[in-house]
Amino acid sequence: MRNDSQITQPVVAAALTFCVSLILLTRANEIPAILLTTLNLLQTFESTLRSDIPTLLRSLTESFQPFSWHGDYVQTLSGQILKRGEIAARELRPRFPIPWLRVNWLFLAAATDVTVIVPTWNEEKYLEKCLTSLQQQSLKDPFEVIVVDGGSSDLTLKIADRFADEVFVVPDKPVGAARNIGASKAKGNILAFIDADTAASKNWLEETVRSFDNYPEVVGVTGPTLPYGGSRLDELMYGMARSAQRVSLKLGFPHVAGFNCAYRKDAFWRAGGFDENRELSEDVMLSFRVRKQGRVLFNKKMIAYTSLRRIRQSGYPYLITYYTLNAITVLLFGRTLTYPKIR
Repeated sequence: MRNDSQITQPVVAAALTFCVSLILLTRANEIPAILLTTLNLLQTFESTLRSDIPTLLRSLTESFQPFSWHGDYVQTLSGQILKRGEIAARELRPRFPIPWLRVNWLFLAAATDVTVIVPTWNEEKYLEKCLTSLQQQSLKDPFEVIVVDGGSSDLTLKIADRFADEVFVVPDKPVGAARNIGASKAKGNILAFIDADTAASKNWLEETVRSFDNYPEVVGVTGPTLPYGGSRLDELMYGMARSAQRVSLKLGFPHVAGFNCAYRKDAFWRAGGFDENRELSEDVMLSFRVRKQGRVLFNKKMIAYTSLRRIRQSGYPYLITYYTLNAITVLLFGRTLTYPKIR
């Protein structure tokens, strides 16, 4: 006697065949054009495959524009490209070579999805905690960590060599320039930035990637920054800062801190990256420019924990006054104050 699985399999196969046939019949008038477009893509993509991903996706959009289903098709393919890797081209050779038969085929190659960039300068006290938190991320997709050092004289470089994938030393550069150097070396399509005295929560990168995957219009993302080992006063002050940050995002004037943020690489460079001539507010100025390309999102689960060393040394009254004066200087003169280094 035949069992249930032997009876079910032909039924399922028949149902699938019927559904596929029905779909093809509803699009019968478009099939010749679809085939011609696909053949054209196979001939022309080889020259554009080594360009950046956004250029490739724009080519897909333009090629399939005439078809009624092009939006879903391109959106799905775009998601797969950005999530799984980069498109590449290879020549398909048959087992028994035929001189005139050369077929090019496309495949999705594994790629680094995210690059985390950490600027450092004499950070031996904090760096190991930061890099260890990145090693413990829940994200399963590949990512790399790049440390860009400003010429440390302590054990920062030894610690960085133990944990980071790449370490670059560029002395006497402001933090914005260091971040840009890391971004120029990045393999990932997403650039995530965190400071050496800041530790990432376990889901930091996973939430970063989810923000971009779930919202194609998002070009930048940030999240809550909590005080590490702070008092109730510290938690209250940081809570007020988070509330102000979320309000600024809703008003279209994002205030994104450079020690807890991420950008799509193409949007980051189109915005010019971080200002290399500023020692303060270079991160906020970038978020102002990048918002012109799309949405800047606040993900409440993208949590980072930062040290209170600056507050412990200067105090809230001084820092609030200092940052207020800096904001006024930026609005009136387009300049920023200097940023005293505290270690």
